[in-house]
Amino acid sequence: MSRRPDVEALAAHLHELFPALDATGQRLSLALYRELARGAPVALSQLATLVELPADEVGRRLQAWPGVFYDDAQRVIGYWGLTLSRTTHRLHTDGRDLYTWCAWDTLFLPALLDTKAEVRSVCRGSGEPVELTVGASAIEPTHPAGLWVSFLLPEIEAVRANPVASFCHYVHFFRSPDAARSWLHEHPGTFLLSLGDAYEVGRRRNRLRYGDFLALA
Repeated sequence: MSRRPDVEALAAHLHELFPALDATGQRLSLALYRELARGAPVALSQLATLVELPADEVGRRLQAWPGVFYDDAQRVIGYWGLTLSRTTHRLHTDGRDLYTWCAWDTLFLPALLDTKAEVRSVCRGSGEPVELTVGASAIEPTHPAGLWVSFLLPEIEAVRANPVASFCHYVHFFRSPDAARSWLHEHPGTFLLSLGDAYEVGRRRNRLRYGDFLALA
């Protein structure tokens, strides 16, 4: 197993994978997350009204960002980890079922959505169910206890070309290091973080990305 980097270094690396956001970008990004979390595709005109920007400017900004997915009507249905399409990782919040691209998304998204979420996923090694509740400042007891999360340090160019294939496909829950052993061996460069460390990486990455726009402890 590869030696993992420290939490601060990993958060900084993940922060650098995506284009920098100015104040307008931060506001637009959070508005898109929160509107998408309402459980329906987001039209650019709808988003533009929310953030009080011209629709063409909103469109230009989103086109410049990797990891934005649209339906046939050019409405956003997936954005930097949050998606309306069914995946292995379910995020239940405010009476709605949402989905994420990977296990780590379930840990940092509740703070961005300013909510508490019930997470349902699976152990990638055993196929057994994983359940936890994630809030903006803490994780409640999990089932099973002692979860781990696999990670990878991808190249910036690869993530900006395809974040799902280059990063998310390698980030899963595992019930124990033993359950992850074979999978890690088959995927060189991957490593494990404890659930607590993975959560803290998300908190720090959120701070770096959104600064004063989030009331993070």
